[in-house]
Amino acid sequence: MREDKILYNCATPEAFICLRVFLFMNKKYMKIAIELAKKGKGKVYPNPLVGCVIVKDNKIVGKGWHQYFGGNHAEINALTDAGSAARGADLYVTLEPCNSFGKRPPCTQAIIKAAIKRVFFAVKDPNVSKSREILEKNGIEVCGGLCNAQAKVLIKDYLNHLKIKPRVSVKAAMTLDGKIATETFDSKWITSQKSRNFVHSLRSKYDAVLVGFNTALQDNPKLTSHGKGKNPVRVVIDENSNIPKNYNIFNSSAPTIIISGQGDGGVDFGAAKKNFKVIIKKLNDIGLKTILIEGGSGIISSAIFSKCVDDIYLFVAPKIIGGKNAISVVGGKGVKKIADAVNVEDMRVKKIGGDLLITGKLKNKQ
Repeated sequence: MREDKILYNCATPEAFICLRVFLFMNKKYMKIAIELAKKGKGKVYPNPLVGCVIVKDNKIVGKGWHQYFGGNHAEINALTDAGSAARGADLYVTLEPCNSFGKRPPCTQAIIKAAIKRVFFAVKDPNVSKSREILEKNGIEVCGGLCNAQAKVLIKDYLNHLKIKPRVSVKAAMTLDGKIATETFDSKWITSQKSRNFVHSLRSKYDAVLVGFNTALQDNPKLTSHGKGKNPVRVVIDENSNIPKNYNIFNSSAPTIIISGQGDGGVDFGAAKKNFKVIIKKLNDIGLKTILIEGGSGIISSAIFSKCVDDIYLFVAPKIIGGKNAISVVGGKGVKKIADAVNVEDMRVKKIGGDLLITGKLKNKQ
């Protein structure tokens, strides 16, 4: 209910003053939550900036914010900070608590388990359903809209991202004879520095950059923008979680997600190998809508022949490797008939340094 409507309905001047004080205190705590949310700037995208404060007997007993993509939500961090003091307390959060499983369990469950008395949120999340209903069914009072205008600024990028259409692109660098590495997996460097700089900038335009286990292991890439824009989330398909923890993909430059067959969030790799859309859906479900696949040949093959790739960036360097065992751009079994080949349309060619960049859209994307 809007503040002016609540105040208008006060029966007596005394009630009006008491409610004014109540609303002032509520705004005070929500403004603290807003400032906490700002601490996640540049670290949580495409997730929203969110801050949370837990108050009991007019004293802050817990604080938290969403610190990085893939990390605990603000409510969980605040509840952890409050501990047992959260029981019977009020929770102030800048965005409506989530009520679905993504990378983390629903915050509504944690709020209910902690026995919070009341929840105040500033902005309703258009990507959340039945959150309020679940909380109220469990005896928790819910009030939305407190400091709405100030908090809505925090999630501008998040709201814009919800409108983005999912997109999957493939980027590869090959020699004139179609090889991305020698038979000993050596691939540094096939293309020129100018081409690599282009790729660094290209990564900043995507939510995530994805590679397979062999690419991560053999190349030990950073998969960042190298200072040429925002860093994407790094995604590595590692069925058995075998990549050493001292590799570059685990440095602090950007968040990293390992897709494996292990744990509660594990992937059914039998299904994924038949249809790469299983992987893409999993990433879309956690907010990673635009994905740049950078290899290796098996991953590229699976993605293309599962018909989930929209477009390609193919760099061709003026080099010839040769050898039947050298690694081709697209691996897998391939098609048996030319009629079954994946067609590329709207092709364009651009010279970058000594290399050629071929771009195009996959005609049979479904």
